[in-house]
Amino acid sequence: MVDRRLLWRLWLATVSGFAPLPATVCLGDVVDGDASRSLAEDLVGTLLVWAVFSLLAALHVYAALVRRARGTGIPVTVDALRATQERAFPAGEAERLRAGIAASERAYDVTGGVGAWDFRWRPFRGRHAVTGSLTVDRSSGEARILLRADQGPTGMPGQRAASAFVALCQVARLGETG
Repeated sequence: MVDRRLLWRLWLATVSGFAPLPATVCLGDVVDGDASRSLAEDLVGTLLVWAVFSLLAALHVYAALVRRARGTGIPVTVDALRATQERAFPAGEAERLRAGIAASERAYDVTGGVGAWDFRWRPFRGRHAVTGSLTVDRSSGEARILLRADQGPTGMPGQRAASAFVALCQVARLGETG
C-alpha cells in the first residue's frame, strides 16, 4: 500500500524543485500575449501539465525507495525522509556489519574500536555521503546503526532528504548477506 503522506511530501519537494521552469514558461506567455481568456486557459493548462510531470517524478522516487527497501524489513513511510535514520540488529550481526562496512567501496573514513565504529557512507554514486556509527551493546550484543544526512546531494529533489534512508537500506543488506 502506498504511503500517501510520503508521496505527498515527495510531490511537494519535486514541485518546488521544478517550480522555476513552469514559472518561466508562464511568465513568457504573459509577456508575449495580452490578458485574455485563452491566455488564462494556457496558464492553467501549463500548470496542470507541470503538476502531472512532478507527480510522475515523485512516483519514480517513491518506487526507487520501495525498491531499495525491498527485502530489508524497513518500512517505506514518511519517516524515510528524516535526516536521521536508526536501526537495531539482533545480537551477532555486529561482526557481519563491521566486515561488510570495512569491505564496502561505499564506506570511507572508517574509525573506531571494539564497541563503536564511525564511518562515512556514499548512498549514491556522487561525492555525497552520510555520517554513520555502529555501536554494540555489550550486555545484549545488539548492534545499532545510526545514519545522519549532513550534506545535500545533487539529484532529484525527493532523494535529497532520503539519502540517510537509502544508506540504511544498503547497510541493512550488509548485515543480512554478510
